[in-house]
Amino acid sequence: MKVTVRLLSGADHLSQILTGFQMLSRENKLTLDILDCRKDSPVYQEAFLEAQVNGIRILFDLMDGYWYNRPETVFPLYHSADIVFKRSFSSVKNSEVFGAFSEKIHPLGFNYHVFCPGSPLIGTTSKIGFLKKRIKGMTCYVSDYEAKMTHVSARPRILFITRLWDPAEPVVQTDLELVRQWGEINEMRMLLVRKLRAAFPEQFIGGIQDSPFAQTQCPDLILSEHSTWKRIYLHRMKHSEICIASTGLHQSSGWKIAEYLAAGRAIVSEPLCYEVPGPFQAGENYLTYTSADGCIEQIRTLLAHPEQILQMGQRNRAYYDTWLRPDQIVTKALEQAKILL
Repeated sequence: MKVTVRLLSGADHLSQILTGFQMLSRENKLTLDILDCRKDSPVYQEAFLEAQVNGIRILFDLMDGYWYNRPETVFPLYHSADIVFKRSFSSVKNSEVFGAFSEKIHPLGFNYHVFCPGSPLIGTTSKIGFLKKRIKGMTCYVSDYEAKMTHVSARPRILFITRLWDPAEPVVQTDLELVRQWGEINEMRMLLVRKLRAAFPEQFIGGIQDSPFAQTQCPDLILSEHSTWKRIYLHRMKHSEICIASTGLHQSSGWKIAEYLAAGRAIVSEPLCYEVPGPFQAGENYLTYTSADGCIEQIRTLLAHPEQILQMGQRNRAYYDTWLRPDQIVTKALEQAKILL
């Protein structure tokens, strides 16, 4: 079976789905033809990938929420697609935003930044440049994220490494709603780090990624550049039993959730605003919080019941293996499109 994948956008969001198709191709489950259409694409600033299989046009919408840079370029894509898989999926918002198109939209699931060797999204660079990217973790493969929790230590570690959004960025300056969202996200993240440090001084690993904006807001919470390299972060994640997630821009689910699932960690997260496929439920796969103090309480609940930490971690890795690993998320989409490998 031949599959033609068209890269329509420049966003890193596409990496997981492209990786899934590449993995299936390496497993000889399909023949893959990748067309890089980003240069002249009208939706280059968005996050879209299109696949054509047996005459069926499948659209993958990886955008955060329902906010688009150029909405007028998005609707023609939805119109021409036979089926759409949307990362930030809400049946209510689908009807409000897309109207008649909503019937062809299905939930895609969590997203994260992951590559397959040879991906055109990695870009051309020298061998030394590529090695530097690998060392820093800027180019991570599927196996770099994966781990399994086999036991819970006597003093479980708690991880929350995050960044602040800079409201001075040009895309935000003219959008007061974005400025408000970013301000609320930043305040929550800074408060979380402070409270987690105070509540669990010997178990908490985390802080704020360095940036000029972060230097003006919370210099005491900033981590060294080396400690926020992706490869260092992944090592720490795999050795932390409890991982914290916060809501992203436009109420999107942060990429860290997918990373935590790949590593089979227990998760404490703000409530999810969007639907995902498969058996992923609050109380089973993650505990929720709506305030920094609520986050602390949920962590204390897990610490008091280490068996729950282990069970949640194992459930999360099982969910990843079935629903989220790049080849699986693409396989599930093809199955819904009635395409059998």
